[in-house]
Amino acid sequence: MMRSTIRKPIVFVAMLMIAAGVLAACTTGDDGQPGATGPGATSVPASSVPAAAPSDAAEPGANVLKTLDPDFDATYRITMDLLDGYASSGGNPVVLGADGGQGISAWFVGNVYAEPCRWVGTLLDPPIDASVDGLVAGLASQKSRHATAPTDVTLDGFTGKYMELTVPARIDLADCHEGQFRTWVDPTLEGARWLDPGQRDLLWIVDVDGSRLVIDAALGPDTTPQDRADRIQMVESIRIEPV
Repeated sequence: MMRSTIRKPIVFVAMLMIAAGVLAACTTGDDGQPGATGPGATSVPASSVPAAAPSDAAEPGANVLKTLDPDFDATYRITMDLLDGYASSGGNPVVLGADGGQGISAWFVGNVYAEPCRWVGTLLDPPIDASVDGLVAGLASQKSRHATAPTDVTLDGFTGKYMELTVPARIDLADCHEGQFRTWVDPTLEGARWLDPGQRDLLWIVDVDGSRLVIDAALGPDTTPQDRADRIQMVESIRIEPV
């Protein structure tokens, strides 16, 4: 489903090649259901980035994951172990899945919207600071969505916070500005991330030597406990090493 001109965010994606949905909605633009919690519990985007072709598929196992930040890629080599049935999307910010197009993406977040549904003119001013805690506080303060209490987390030795965010299942996107429920803007992407009703995002927000990296595993109404466990296992396999 194409909604607008798209630029790719930094991505570590796992992709099931058998579905036709997409994970992350990213649009170049300006600005103007509860479930269990913890990296062990369930709930979807269906957004708008073109999917990778089957030729982009990779065999299960360790895969090198590129971002669209040339400075970051020149400094770090990122790999993630893909489980059987998943494949790298070849750089697209998309994950296709039988459970509704859910998967894993990664972001450098510059600022968040105070009101994700009526988002025009609500980017926080002043913007969130560059720390992990600054982003956690900004996301926790958003209206119209539920945030779990952040907990300490470590990803390949890099410390940060883990939290889950849920979009109300009954929200009507027709009531939102431009039909979008926006959560944050990515300065690398120069666009925004928007979500769908009932979507649950599992977030690992870690500091990589001064770069705040967000790993987002998105789940949906049709995501099974095993799907959730698979995504958590793949995220926890991420290795971030100097080039």
